[in-house]
Amino acid sequence: MKATIPFLLLSAASLHGATVFRPAPNALASTSWDTFIFETPVVGDSGTHGSAQAISGAFISTSDLSSETIAAYDRPPGGFNFNPDTYYFHNGGGAWTVSAALTSGVEFVRVSYALLGFGGSAPEAFAEGPEIPGATSINSGSYSTGTSQVFFSDFNVATSTTEITATFGDSAIGQSFRSIDAVQLEFFSAVPVPEPSSLLMGVMVVGFFALRRKRASANSRSIYR
Repeated sequence: MKATIPFLLLSAASLHGATVFRPAPNALASTSWDTFIFETPVVGDSGTHGSAQAISGAFISTSDLSSETIAAYDRPPGGFNFNPDTYYFHNGGGAWTVSAALTSGVEFVRVSYALLGFGGSAPEAFAEGPEIPGATSINSGSYSTGTSQVFFSDFNVATSTTEITATFGDSAIGQSFRSIDAVQLEFFSAVPVPEPSSLLMGVMVVGFFALRRKRASANSRSIYR
């Protein structure tokens, strides 16, 4: 299995380009990273990937994405891929920290990361989901971009804050075989509007149960006729 994974990774990503996130329509600002500059297979080594490469909104003063190797991986094939817009942990694992400083306070934050699939199959989310110290998780989901799978988590930071730090990644056990493709932070003054596919799914679920209730009501009326 290990021998086939690098081939599948290359095959799946041969047409790979920049990740296209689906921003929430009520986001005030966002930051995102689509390329990486630090890599190491050595456990305990950590480094920065620099400030965000794409920024929207006028009140983001600084940003940073860093990673730490928490389980060693083989290199090659692990490490940078595709010049270098993905970071493949192969049989190891990594932990990620993303942060931003704002000139205006926000009360809600969305953390998103994109993983590259293997041979057409969708990747699974990181074992350790996004966390923001002191914040409350209020929603999460995922959607496909066609070349990657984006996993997002929404948080209420309780009081208006100008400093955001979020962490996510593999467990210390390793054996990730995950290739991270991009990372994004979004900032809000109100609850984030659900990502379109999640919203559509919610409408479908509500419609399904409404249809079930309608059929159950019709059946009960037919019994007493």
